Amino acid sequence: MDSISTLPDDIIFHIVSFLSAKEAAFASLLSKRWQHMFAIIPNLEFDDSINIQGVDFLDAVLVLPLSCRVKNLSLKCRKDPTHYAFVNHFLCNVLKRGVMDLKLDINGHGYSLPFEVFTCKTLVELKLGTGLVIDILPKNALLPALKTLIIDSVQFYDHCGCAFQKLLSACPALVELVMHNVEWENWEWSRTVSSPTLQRLTINHRYCFGIIHYDLESIIFDTPSLTFLKYFDFAPQSYPIVNLGSLVEATVGLTLPDDHVRIKQYAGDNGTITSDITNLIKGLRNVEILNLFTTMTMEAFYFFHEVIPVFENLHRLCVTTEQEYRWRTLPHLLKKSPNLKTLVIEGPLHFTYNSDDDDDEPVYEYLSEYDFPLSCPLKVLEITEYRGTRGELEQIKHFLDNLLCLELVKVFVSETDHEEQIQLKFSLLNLPRSSKCKVQFFIPPGKSV
Repeated sequence: MDSISTLPDDIIFHIVSFLSAKEAAFASLLSKRWQHMFAIIPNLEFDDSINIQGVDFLDAVLVLPLSCRVKNLSLKCRKDPTHYAFVNHFLCNVLKRGVMDLKLDINGHGYSLPFEVFTCKTLVELKLGTGLVIDILPKNALLPALKTLIIDSVQFYDHCGCAFQKLLSACPALVELVMHNVEWENWEWSRTVSSPTLQRLTINHRYCFGIIHYDLESIIFDTPSLTFLKYFDFAPQSYPIVNLGSLVEATVGLTLPDDHVRIKQYAGDNGTITSDITNLIKGLRNVEILNLFTTMTMEAFYFFHEVIPVFENLHRLCVTTEQEYRWRTLPHLLKKSPNLKTLVIEGPLHFTYNSDDDDDEPVYEYLSEYDFPLSCPLKVLEITEYRGTRGELEQIKHFLDNLLCLELVKVFVSETDHEEQIQLKFSLLNLPRSSKCKVQFFIPPGKSV
């Protein structure tokens, strides 16, 4: 008899608690007494690209007594599709052991998840990806404890009843939904996000910031309890329903067609707009923090500036700029933000674009060309990319002259040369401004003035 087996149960339990799940599974085969030492396996991980004897490992887990609990299971099976029937057998076995966190990364070609995944009463967090195809859910689908659902590169095909909507309906306690690499255009009847309990929603279209564009009829958001939204997508033809009444923070990044096809996308042959984001814009009316990610999003808001609601609760606005885009959206946003306190400009401060008459001649656009609301209560202005050009100084001067409530201007410079930094700081600090307005000068890490 080995020396360890003579020890009391509580000491043995403490020793084996340091073993990995794989070691624990194999060790349980050594003795009937040892099987009861593994009452709880905190983390069980399987990756067929790493575990050379993967099937043996799964076999070892299957022989554990049902009294053995598994809290977290991470299963990656992308190498050998011949094991899928065995994998499902293993998965169903583990689902009976009180799993709370389940992460599945299974090659979806010809594979179907077992129905038991959608009827597990103990799951609190579920991650599905990548390449999985879900075409049908059981009639009794119910995940009563699920709070977090993450799907990555998952396709939903259900011509009869919308598998995606059924999945959301089966999660009565859902708090967070994360959707990575979404391809709405390949989903059948599954373009509605509806949940009365959902509080956090993240959506990333797979090709959102690429050159691919697709024509999608509509997307619906029926999420009355949502407080956090991060949404990167192509603009569809419309948003028929947008229920975001509880929204507190939103980051929106919409991709629009290039300039040469913009007319085709936004104005049909009769001159009417064919892609309507009106309801999405109106749905943001209650936000307190709004990040408009990408200049295309700013352009989209400009096309529909007449429907921009009054943002009564908005206190922090972050807008993204690029060298070739224009300022025309910002004044409309400021006019509709009566309680705005902080404005962050992510990107260049001075815009240039090519004129219609001569594409080789840049046109410089200044904020002074637009009507700024003098009553804007803005107190903090943050500029993230400052190079100190004459045009940028003019822009900051315009802010200082027209935003009468400003108390702090935070300027982050991109220049790393020591002497240039000194000159930039000198120029900024000598701009005329109210005595109550301070200018803070920030430099790249490791480069001080």
